[in-house]
Amino acid sequence: MKTPITNTFIIICLLVSLPSAFSASYFDLFSGELPHEYWWQKLTMAFQHGAKGQPVAILIHLSLNMILLSVVGKEVESMLGGKRFLTLSLTAWVGFIATQWISGLWINGSSGIIWAYSPFLLVQIKWAKQNEAYQAKAGRSKGILILMWGIVTIFMGLIPLLFNPDHPILYSFFFGNLFHASATAVGFILFFVWRKQLL
Repeated sequence: MKTPITNTFIIICLLVSLPSAFSASYFDLFSGELPHEYWWQKLTMAFQHGAKGQPVAILIHLSLNMILLSVVGKEVESMLGGKRFLTLSLTAWVGFIATQWISGLWINGSSGIIWAYSPFLLVQIKWAKQNEAYQAKAGRSKGILILMWGIVTIFMGLIPLLFNPDHPILYSFFFGNLFHASATAVGFILFFVWRKQLL
């Protein structure tokens, strides 16, 4: 399974995030400590993970996203092919940046792109209804969607309450899941554009 775009995405995230776990100044080159000092930080925040000066948070955030990227990204790239997958990834990246501009919330992490891949897992579930050979992949896709759209959504909705317990829970869920929701919306838009070829 050749997935050069996903592999490149993983390498960029590792090159940006790993050194920043051990160097606060390196973290400052790529991420969103406001105000932004460099113009490119708005572009590179998707590849930076965690929080400045917190190596454990950086490594946990990075590891979780790289696992998801390795599983979901490679699966969707194999399904769509290089050109469509690149279009999807770049559109999600632009959507990630636009959502930050509109909301005024500057949050790093590649999940603001990875979540755009999730709607395409529905294709395998559809295929399985027509061909039993896809049953195993469909079962795995269902599990991943439950994880991404269910468990992670709840988890991310509760995390902001740990830092700001006075905020209403609805605000917490909005803040925690805004970028996942915007990326998923991008994914669904392109899913419907390409649905005839996929289904």
